[in-house]
Amino acid sequence: MAQIMPFRGLFYNPEKIEDIKAVVAPPYDVISQDMQDMLYHRHPDNIVRLILGKTYPDDTPTKNRYTRASLDFKRWRSEGVLVLDERPSIYYYVQTYILKSRLKKTRKGFIARSRLEEFGKGSIHPHEKTLSGPKADRLRLTEACRANFSCIFSLYSQPDLEINGLLEDSINDIPIIDVVDDEGITNKVWKVDDQSFIESIAKDIANKPLFIADGHHRYETALNYRNLIRERANTWTGNEPENYVMMYFSNMDDEGITILPTHRVVHSIPNFDSKAFLLDCSTYFNIEKIEFNEKIEPRVRKEFFIRMEEMADIPHSFGLYMEGVNAYYILTLKNRGIIDREIADTIPETFKEMDVSLLHSLILDKILGISVKAQEGQRNLIYEKDSDTAINAVNEKCQLAFLLKPTRIEQIKRVSEAGHVMPQKSTYFYPKLLSGLVINPIE
Repeated sequence: MAQIMPFRGLFYNPEKIEDIKAVVAPPYDVISQDMQDMLYHRHPDNIVRLILGKTYPDDTPTKNRYTRASLDFKRWRSEGVLVLDERPSIYYYVQTYILKSRLKKTRKGFIARSRLEEFGKGSIHPHEKTLSGPKADRLRLTEACRANFSCIFSLYSQPDLEINGLLEDSINDIPIIDVVDDEGITNKVWKVDDQSFIESIAKDIANKPLFIADGHHRYETALNYRNLIRERANTWTGNEPENYVMMYFSNMDDEGITILPTHRVVHSIPNFDSKAFLLDCSTYFNIEKIEFNEKIEPRVRKEFFIRMEEMADIPHSFGLYMEGVNAYYILTLKNRGIIDREIADTIPETFKEMDVSLLHSLILDKILGISVKAQEGQRNLIYEKDSDTAINAVNEKCQLAFLLKPTRIEQIKRVSEAGHVMPQKSTYFYPKLLSGLVINPIE
């Protein structure tokens, strides 16, 4: 059973920080080197110094990005840069954004503490694999600072949108945070401290399974940190703050949910031959070729993207672009029996309707020879969320770009409920949640 509770969030003090945009940041795992530098220079108290501090050649086990984060965090609190909320609350977080299609959407959710549960033993389900490196990094940061600086992003299902209605009824017109980020996304946060509203929301969420959309590494880190503290403790009641993690809850049935695809760019395949590769693919796929010359390529590319959108509901299909070939391709599986014949025992049944699983199992592994281990190690793969960037990477130095359609929310739900995890980078929930809006001190 999912259990949530309010908490006294830490916020940037508006009396010290006049422009909240100067101190917030995207999640650590999407911050590039250039963006890190920019955020460092933007403000000396930017949250990046906590979530992704710089490393230096003279770092030691006792002087490093984690010890610096701890010192900055303590100093910001002691100097009043960060202030603790007066009362335990949950926080209504709304993001309004515009897609490339110019469609304007609003995603609604709330931030609360969520009781930790082991995967497979409760109502919280993952949908993607995790790697040991990021979890070790996040654990060192949590040990150093004893705080959650970024939210786990979870989804629940409630077609009648009752929780959204409760949240709307509980707020006034003036948010405590109102900031437009670097991507032009409007982020607003309202405080909800009325106990009756909190109890109603907690009751509604209690009987619902939760699906982690983003933040798998941070969730498993929270579990590892709890277990570490529990092992060191003389007594343990189960109510210690380490038993909870800061989580954002959003309704998967709300129209504000957007999942973008993450495309695959392939490089460094020895002796790659485009004609031989297409011939191998033709055994399993019908291939539609859209040719172009340099003069008309921009128009043809747009038409190709439109064609991909038109095929959104057609299973087992994706786009392809290759080095040295003036054409775009759309590959569509010839028939469902190919899956059962070629990869029947290699992937779970719930994966067989997913384009990303078919691509990884049938093309990357079977045709191109990129093993599952190599895929997980990203040995020949680059993951890219922007389709133009993926195509341009092939024009510059890579060999193939596979353009995927978005994974559907119902597919994520089925995979998670079955206890499976999808290949890495199978989903990209947009927009990302800002770090630095609210902090959960583990105390």
